[in-house]
Amino acid sequence: MKNIDVPTLTDQKNGPPSRGDRTIGKEWYKGYYASQGANRNSLLFNPEVLFQNLAQEAAVVRAVQSIGSNGLDERVLDVGCGDGSSLITFLRLGFPPHNLYGVDLQEGRIRRAQERFPSMHFQQGDATRLDYASETFDLLFESTMFIHSVDVQLSQQIADEMLRVTKPGRHLILCDWRYAKPGSDAHKALSPKRIARLFLAGEKAVRCGVFRGPLIPPIGRFLSHRSPATYFLLQGLFPFLVGQLVTVLRKI
Repeated sequence: MKNIDVPTLTDQKNGPPSRGDRTIGKEWYKGYYASQGANRNSLLFNPEVLFQNLAQEAAVVRAVQSIGSNGLDERVLDVGCGDGSSLITFLRLGFPPHNLYGVDLQEGRIRRAQERFPSMHFQQGDATRLDYASETFDLLFESTMFIHSVDVQLSQQIADEMLRVTKPGRHLILCDWRYAKPGSDAHKALSPKRIARLFLAGEKAVRCGVFRGPLIPPIGRFLSHRSPATYFLLQGLFPFLVGQLVTVLRKI
């Protein structure tokens, strides 16, 4: 399949939009990994992570299946892509790498993504001002980005940009935590009400489905390490223990 270049705002204007000094989540991530250690979320070295990751991937797969995607000619943009790991699921589902795009504010994580997945397209950028033309992508994806976007105005700008670059009638998948960390100013839950305010107000999009992902971290990490056989049993029996939901929206 021929790789058709994706139009950007740079193509339409006299240069890319200024990214300013917005640093959504940037300082938080530095402090997080400094305090928790590099292996906090390592599948290889931390047994607490495995079933949390399996639950998230299963929910994303079900979400993609629900929209009837063929995975062949659809462009995907991962907003807040980090090192590109979230896009591995789309590769496994059959999406060709040249149709997978990612944007992240942190330069180091983008360099890592480019090294790991040279056939994909990654750029450092501000999620509040995406450097892509309107109605470019078939699927917009975010994974645990809004939980760290606590500013109301900036969060709305991100949501508006995600909607802007999505084609009418196509979809957005929000993979995020519905509960905030108690007592933390660096977390803001992406609850159903918050999703409605950000994406559904004014009938810009409609909710198509919600899928259960990982359990709340203290329980999910414990079960993943100590009692993996009970993980999905509890996920099914006690939905209130599910901390992360995957929500599918369709742009009107």
